[in-house]
Amino acid sequence: MTRGVLGAAMLVLLNLVDGVFTHVFLQAGVAEELNPLMRLAYESGPGWFFVCKVLAVGTSAVILQRHAARLVLARRALAGGLALYAGVCVMHLCLLARWVSGGA
Repeated sequence: MTRGVLGAAMLVLLNLVDGVFTHVFLQAGVAEELNPLMRLAYESGPGWFFVCKVLAVGTSAVILQRHAARLVLARRALAGGLALYAGVCVMHLCLLARWVSGGA
């Protein structure tokens, strides 16, 4: 598996982890969706929310992966997306820790 494929797969995985955490926190009423487009999708139903997340990030990841071998910008965009979603997942873990300790 090439680095580009691995990066794209990790990006999609982190996006799904973000989606699951977001769904759980929204259902529990301890958070709100900050992305206006994803908020609109979620208001249409959790299924639409996940479909939109997977399509948007999955399509982007595939496009970036296909160009990562020859374009520095594509590699940097994949790395940036990974860093962004890793940070979001860390934020979710912090919120989870606060929530289970009674502080959310």
